[in-house]
Amino acid sequence: MRDAVSASLFAPSILNTQPWHWRLRDACLELSRDPDRRLAAIDPTGRMVMVSCGTALHHARVILQARGYAVEVRRLPAGSAAEPLAVVEPTGPAPVAPPDVEMAAAIRHRRSDRRPIAATSRVDDGTIAALDDAAAREGCALFRIGDTERPYLGAAVAEAQRTEGSDPAYRRDLAAWTVRRPPGGGVSFESLVAAVARPVAVRDFAGDGETGLFAGFGDDRFADYLIVGTPADTGLDQLRAGEATSAVWLTATARDLAMSVMSDVVEVPATRASLDGLLAGRARPQLVLRTGIQGQPVPPPPASHRELRDVLDE
Repeated sequence: MRDAVSASLFAPSILNTQPWHWRLRDACLELSRDPDRRLAAIDPTGRMVMVSCGTALHHARVILQARGYAVEVRRLPAGSAAEPLAVVEPTGPAPVAPPDVEMAAAIRHRRSDRRPIAATSRVDDGTIAALDDAAAREGCALFRIGDTERPYLGAAVAEAQRTEGSDPAYRRDLAAWTVRRPPGGGVSFESLVAAVARPVAVRDFAGDGETGLFAGFGDDRFADYLIVGTPADTGLDQLRAGEATSAVWLTATARDLAMSVMSDVVEVPATRASLDGLLAGRARPQLVLRTGIQGQPVPPPPASHRELRDVLDE
């Protein structure tokens, strides 16, 4: 159980805030939100906290399942506004599924790679199908943005970045988790990439400041953009979207794909509505993932993580 919680420390989260807390009680793990790590301006409703907690939940599940345990998960057992968000209970031995082994092995190798995709071809359809399957196993859908839709996504992302960038409270949140980031969290200087021309801009963490990671010579021409969609937009949907994001990202890591998350476009209600239009009622958008064939010579640095004692009560 401690190993499962340790694995959750490597899960992706909004600005690497890791806004979750675990409690081990009666042979169960209880997952709750950590209110001290919510971004007040960027995430006023707690949407991204829910998605982030979903990624931690999936990482913990994967470790238990890869160790040969059947796992029962009770999500939002006391209602959407109450804690815990989920209760994880191993219920006995079970056959180990190959995807769980693959994902468990990928957990400590997963990185957020914001450098431009430098490959000269797109991800093949078979690999995209594997990412689709990973999302579907978590009750979500994955939508690949086509070439004709890409300009609409780019416009929505640019509008989100203008909206957030003009808000002093947003800039304070961003600085708190980049320049002044606390120990065991935040976006490190070593992972910051200078802004370069791309079809769809990524969040500029550095502003006009220095960056610690060479952007390389790519231009994202052969990047793919994937929208994680859910049937509705409840707290449960947001939690499941986090689980799907974790499953897709670990599957991508196992296939040597580069990936980063684009959450700014869903943080702003108006641009999230633009994504609704792109999906045309097929699902509710929860997150955008940017991926592509790994064309950089070296991987990006690992993110910093909290200590087990800081996130687990026994």
